[in-house]
Amino acid sequence: MFWWLGSTVLLGVVIGVVWWLLSPAGRLFGDPADARQWLLRDLTLAGLHLLAGIGIGLVVALRLGLPGIVARILAAVGGSMAGSVLALLTGEALAFLLGPHGRDDVPGSDFGLHSFGVLVIWPATVAVIVFVTALIGLARRRI
Repeated sequence: MFWWLGSTVLLGVVIGVVWWLLSPAGRLFGDPADARQWLLRDLTLAGLHLLAGIGIGLVVALRLGLPGIVARILAAVGGSMAGSVLALLTGEALAFLLGPHGRDDVPGSDFGLHSFGVLVIWPATVAVIVFVTALIGLARRRI
């Protein structure tokens, strides 16, 4: 159980670093003062969270028949929630320490997340994949 929790939390740190590096107006390219890139920055984190949710959801779904599934699901979803928040904090902390820094005359130009609903994508994706896989397995047993 701790392996699932720890691995998803560590994945959050990795996603935060990748988000900071690759998103528009992040470390490698883009202008933090350009408001058109702020949505793309949020969508970059959303896409990374979706990929992480699909990956973790599929790994958990493949192990539905093994013992300890309830603890595994709770650890994967709980770790995904913690990893999602940690990805946000990691990306924002790296931007605060190493740049890019926003301009004082443009409010909201600092590197950060403007759409906090993005944080729900990762754990929700894990939960939906596990739920749908369990329903399909239950339907197959009844037929």
